[in-house]
Amino acid sequence: MQQPQAVHGPCVWRGTDYRNPADWVYTLSPEALADIDSAVRRVREAGLDLDEVTPAEFDLPALAGDLATMAEILHTGRGFVRLQGIDRARYSDDELGIILWGLGTHLGIGVSQSQRGDRLGHVQDRGEVGRYYGIGGPIEVHMDPVDVTGLMCLTPARHGGATPLMSSFAVHNAILAERPDLLPVLYRGFHYGSETVIKGGLPITEHRIPVFNFVAGEPDCFFLPAAIRGPNGEPRDALPAIEREAIDLLQAVADRPDMKIDMLIDPATVQFINNRVILHARSDYADWPEPERKRHLLRMWVMMPSWPKRPPQVQMLRSTDRAGGGIAKAEA
Repeated sequence: MQQPQAVHGPCVWRGTDYRNPADWVYTLSPEALADIDSAVRRVREAGLDLDEVTPAEFDLPALAGDLATMAEILHTGRGFVRLQGIDRARYSDDELGIILWGLGTHLGIGVSQSQRGDRLGHVQDRGEVGRYYGIGGPIEVHMDPVDVTGLMCLTPARHGGATPLMSSFAVHNAILAERPDLLPVLYRGFHYGSETVIKGGLPITEHRIPVFNFVAGEPDCFFLPAAIRGPNGEPRDALPAIEREAIDLLQAVADRPDMKIDMLIDPATVQFINNRVILHARSDYADWPEPERKRHLLRMWVMMPSWPKRPPQVQMLRSTDRAGGGIAKAEA
């Protein structure tokens, strides 16, 4: 392979570049909020399921231009957007789910997140070991195996529970500067495995999936450490030492304070991130003792059909429960 080079562009940033939330938070206008309110009422009155909610059904004329800008920011800009201003007290949990889904349909195509067909994942501590969004506590640096992840907060934790965001290619450049000998390992990538495979095939990816890559000339990163396996299905801790070292370094660099934005999501706030260029994690948190007050977020996965198609191995991971799911509606 060619010698790795530093990557430049809007998707390469450090947390210190975005310390002022005014640079990346979009506050919905009264007109946009009125459109959202009308769209929720239309969906409710028509009795539509989420799969039936389309941009036409969830029409947002006052937001059309801003949504197009947000889609561009996700694809070729910094890779994340945050929307605020929705009144949590005005809507039920189901209605907030409609809002998240409706907004997401203006960006791309909503896909399921598991073999159970979950359209909206409930990010809540339910003790579901093996699924990131079904357990509590901190979550390591990773990416979801889908183009865009949307999150909406229903109930925040008592303390903590931030979602750190990092530019994967800022991490790439730091590794290039500090340990260039490990970058070829990450460009070669890893096999990924699944405890449950929906479609026929091997329990691990036949080919390695690069951590750092370029697809149609665009920077593309894929990193899902919980599902990394050896070529014969060995667990991550049985990988060769140099591969474990590369994984550990990537995570350590991404976790540096100057590399990340620790984003706390307030009630009814919406966040969309581009999983091709943004790494994310979850900080530890203290929850409320009452079940009805426990930290609860909604998660949507969005496929962006206009973006360059990723390697088929990533597509396979979208159809495995262990890696998080992600089956397009047409495939469900």
